[in-house]
Amino acid sequence: MILKIAISIALFLSLAFADALDDKIENLIGTQAYNVNKNFINRIFNNKQAFYVDGRIDIKKLVATLKDNGLLILKFSQPSELNITFVSQTTPIFLTRSINSALSSMGYSYFAVSKAEYTAGIAKITFSFATEHALEPSIMIDELNKRGYIFTDIKRNSIFDWEYDIELVDPKLANAREISPSNEVLEVREVSGEYWFSTKDSGNITITAKTPYWRPRIVLYDKDLQIINLISQTSTTKKITFSLLEGIRFIMVSDIQNPAIIKNGLEIKFEEFDK
Repeated sequence: MILKIAISIALFLSLAFADALDDKIENLIGTQAYNVNKNFINRIFNNKQAFYVDGRIDIKKLVATLKDNGLLILKFSQPSELNITFVSQTTPIFLTRSINSALSSMGYSYFAVSKAEYTAGIAKITFSFATEHALEPSIMIDELNKRGYIFTDIKRNSIFDWEYDIELVDPKLANAREISPSNEVLEVREVSGEYWFSTKDSGNITITAKTPYWRPRIVLYDKDLQIINLISQTSTTKKITFSLLEGIRFIMVSDIQNPAIIKNGLEIKFEEFDK
C-alpha cells in the first residue's frame, strides 16, 4: 500500500513538472513555434526534472537550452520598440538603479522608464527602447545576479513585450566598494568625485581627503536605497568622522558644491565600536 502511494505521488509530481515546464516553453517561444517543434522539444527536455531547482524552474538553464537549440528567437524583422517590465520586492529607486546599470553593462545607451508602480512593497518598472532584438535573457540574468537578484520567472507577452520577475536576496550596487572594519587604511580614487561604498557592518568611519577644501556631503542609505541620514558641512575640512549604525547598507561620499574637489582620492578608516 505504501509503495503504491509513493509511486502515485512520484507520478503526480512528474506530471506536474512536465505540465509547468511545457507551459513555460510554449510561453517563451510562442504557441506556433511550440506546436511545430513539439517532437524536437520532447527530445531536448526528455528529463524535465533536470530543469528544476528546489521545485522551481531553472529559468537560466531553460532559456540557454532553448537558445542553444535555435528555439528562442529574439531578433525582430525590423527595428521596433521593446518593452521590458521588471517586478521585485524592493523600492522603485533601487530597482531602477539596478536595471539602468545592467542595461548599460549590456551596451544599451538609450532607454527610458515608460511606467512605474509601487504597491504593497512591490516595485514594477517598465523600460522601453528601440532595438532590433529582444534582450538576451541569459545575459540579463547574469548581470542581475551580480547585483544580488535571482530570477523567479520570465513571461513573454509578445516578442516586443516581456516581464521579468526577480527576487532581491543580497542588495548590491555595481559601483559600490565593499568595506568592513579593519586595521588597514583603505585608499580609493574616483575621478567623478562621487564615491559609493557598501557594508553589512557597524562602527566608526573616518574619511580623509587629499585636499583641505572639502565640504563633505555624505548620504547613508538602507538596503533599498532609502535615505537614513544625510551628513553635510558647509565649512571646508580635510577629515570627518561619523558612526555607521545597524541598518545602513550603502554610503555615498561627495562634496556639497563640487565633487571634483575630491577626485584625487580619499582615505577610509573603518573601526569597530569600542567594546
